[in-house]
Amino acid sequence: MNSLLHFSFWRNILDILAVWFVFYQILLLIRGTRAFQMVIGVLIFLLVFFISGWLKLYTLNWLITSFWSQIILALLILFQPEIRKALARVGKSPLLFGIPLGENPLDSEEIVKALQTLSRRGIGGIIVIERSTDLAEIVEVGVPLDALISSELLVSLFLPYSPIHDGAAIIRKNRVATAGCFLPISLSSDLSRQYGTRHRAAIGITEETDAVALVVSEETSQISLVVAGRVTPQTDMVLFRQTLARLFRKENRLPSSRRLNILRKGLTGALNAIPGGKLLLRALDPSGRGSRSSP
Repeated sequence: MNSLLHFSFWRNILDILAVWFVFYQILLLIRGTRAFQMVIGVLIFLLVFFISGWLKLYTLNWLITSFWSQIILALLILFQPEIRKALARVGKSPLLFGIPLGENPLDSEEIVKALQTLSRRGIGGIIVIERSTDLAEIVEVGVPLDALISSELLVSLFLPYSPIHDGAAIIRKNRVATAGCFLPISLSSDLSRQYGTRHRAAIGITEETDAVALVVSEETSQISLVVAGRVTPQTDMVLFRQTLARLFRKENRLPSSRRLNILRKGLTGALNAIPGGKLLLRALDPSGRGSRSSP
């Protein structure tokens, strides 16, 4: 009898840890995306549902209850890109689908050389560099390349006789993923009239995501850096290189070893909070290091 109760206890702990791990990975997946804002909206909707039941607001509660019958379909439609991304990650790494095993630093020198060449020739162009927010929706509608970054390739994409010169080139994971991509245009009335379509597209994509956009004006040959919807003209190329290096410095991103440490600390904290969890930690780590709280 005691052995059966003991087995049931550890099985419940394993069940709780599995659910915690799944929710943790989901939060990592949607962090920094528009889906996170949708999740906040759903949570607010749930809060209104419980408050309406507690205050006996029957009409409001009935409307929300009626909506729940369609919630699964609505979530599948709203979170289609995130679901596809999650399944792709699981296929690549079933055990650690939320933890990247390694990242290459951005080859900013080739990008700067391409921008300088475009500026000297008076050719307009726009390059978008992906950061933590996934740009899959934009990448999928462009012309796939998946090529190494080189100044010659980037310049050729924006030559006037190129059929895709009006679109944007997307760089992700230190590779030229696609070209000829169409970006969301900012419709803000506060923007200066001097900004053309390329600048408005750069502002639009950086307002919706955390991507970095680099624009070369066809009229003025001015190179501009666009971050968070803010356009900053670049005149000092040395400072420009330093800015790009700072924006994409590897230390600014969460290394895989640090994510593993965070995951380990989270599991340790969860076990410490569960009755009998410390016994499991001692069994898994006889040295007792797993049960120590980190400073």
